[in-house]
Amino acid sequence: MPAIKRKLPSLLVWFVLLAALAYAAGQFIDMEKFVKADVVRVDGSTIILGVGCRAIVADTTEERAESIALGLAGKIDERPNTHDTFVDALRTFNITVDSVSLARYDGRFYYSDLVLKGPNKVLKLDTRPSDAIAIAVRAGAPLYINKTLLAEQGKDIC
Repeated sequence: MPAIKRKLPSLLVWFVLLAALAYAAGQFIDMEKFVKADVVRVDGSTIILGVGCRAIVADTTEERAESIALGLAGKIDERPNTHDTFVDALRTFNITVDSVSLARYDGRFYYSDLVLKGPNKVLKLDTRPSDAIAIAVRAGAPLYINKTLLAEQGKDIC
């Protein structure tokens, strides 16, 4: 009986750990439905986000496109912009940008999720894709694209 009592706390710890991991896994990217982007470019006010020779090509404002370009170059303009400030604030509070996913298109707008990870929480935010990309490139976070979205809306860029 004493051996069972000693094992009970360790089994409880494993159970809690596995439950926490299962919960956290549901907060992250479903790799069956998404693919990691390896192309992130800006051409004027056009954002190109894709995998290999296939990409989502979408227009945004000049300001957002410039912010993404600066983030890709690792530069801050004369003064930090909102994306720079946001990423700095996250770092100050020990929050990381876990990932960004381009999830869907409704015929008018693209939708994306920004996943933030703090010491004790994971938060998934609905975010404009251009803002999410500008934040992700500054934070060095991976960008993912819904496979179906890429197949249906993607263009050949090679």
